[in-house]
Amino acid sequence: MIRDIWFSLPWWMQTLCGVFLCAWLVQLIYLFSVRMRPLWRMRQDARQRVPVASSLPPLSIVVYAHNQSQALLQNLPVLLDMDYPDFEVIVVDDGSNDNHETENVLRLMDQRSDHFFHTTIAERIRTVSHRKLAMLLGVKAAHNDIVVMTQAQCVPTSSKWLESIGRLFVDSVDAVVGPVVYEHKRGLLNGFYQWDFFDRMLTSMGLTLAVKTYGGWSFNMAFRKEAFYADNNRSIQRHLGVNPGEDDLFLTAIAKKNNITVACSPDAVIVNHSSELGYDWKRERLNRAFTHRFSLAQPRMMCRLDVISRIFCMLSGLALIGLTAWMQSWWVMGVAIFLLVLYLVAYVLIPYFISKRLQVHRYKLLPLAFALYTPLVDWVFNIRTLFRNHQFYVGRID
Repeated sequence: MIRDIWFSLPWWMQTLCGVFLCAWLVQLIYLFSVRMRPLWRMRQDARQRVPVASSLPPLSIVVYAHNQSQALLQNLPVLLDMDYPDFEVIVVDDGSNDNHETENVLRLMDQRSDHFFHTTIAERIRTVSHRKLAMLLGVKAAHNDIVVMTQAQCVPTSSKWLESIGRLFVDSVDAVVGPVVYEHKRGLLNGFYQWDFFDRMLTSMGLTLAVKTYGGWSFNMAFRKEAFYADNNRSIQRHLGVNPGEDDLFLTAIAKKNNITVACSPDAVIVNHSSELGYDWKRERLNRAFTHRFSLAQPRMMCRLDVISRIFCMLSGLALIGLTAWMQSWWVMGVAIFLLVLYLVAYVLIPYFISKRLQVHRYKLLPLAFALYTPLVDWVFNIRTLFRNHQFYVGRID
């Protein structure tokens, strides 16, 4: 019967069915082999199947700040009160010019804690990336062998944040990337900004666990100083004149087989309390669109395959349902509806369950609403970087 129905269809309908089935299959494989990786990792961790260090190593937290006195005043006490046996906090002030408000906050914290330190870049550097320079200064100032990077507007959701990061530094691990989310704010645009960042974070975490690193965020990442210095000439100095990439370019440069892992637990979550969500999202999007070309080939190609197959799956599925309804091919239409609904349910439920396990805001229908919109946003920002490349080079390093 199925064979008779298939051969009764015109050739163009058979072609459309083939495109839909191929794209649907690719999407399902990608969803369950990449997108679900963080969820699998959390389940393995709950069953104590994730390798952990026998003892917690000393850590140095490096905090980047620029004109963020209020954020430092609110968030530094949280960092200083972490439930961890041996750590220090180092703030790198990137030439703040807010009438000494940032300087006053740093002096106040000096008096409160013996394991708090700070350093200042005296003037805003215009010939090199100030974030990479701040990163370099923070690593040099760190007394411990493992450095944890974050920023002034970021705050952990748990006092066990450092423990969730430090426990993963077994002998074979050189870097650990943690989950980051924007602070939840109401509004359709804010919802898109938050979902888009969360969606790309899941992709990055899944690809890092499945194949190789696909970058991370300097809001929440840790690495060994040994790896930083061993690759200093390739990852930091080579890209010092490129404004973005203090996180993803660095991780890509030090990447080896399974030496970068992901902290998938609610304790590891960092919340980015951005005061200008739209502006920060656009800037971060432009930065990632520019540094995407430097990513490793395998995860970059898998990411592109995801976008292309998603578009073909949804558009060809909708077209197939409409055309079979018009031709009254009810069996074909029923199968197409079933497969498309199955895919959409998986596409929505996977990030929902991951956000539930991470104990962050749960996205319900937003993934469905923006499934076809996010690829268009990708292309828009990729095109913008082609015409604005000069803005990403702040100087030349000879």
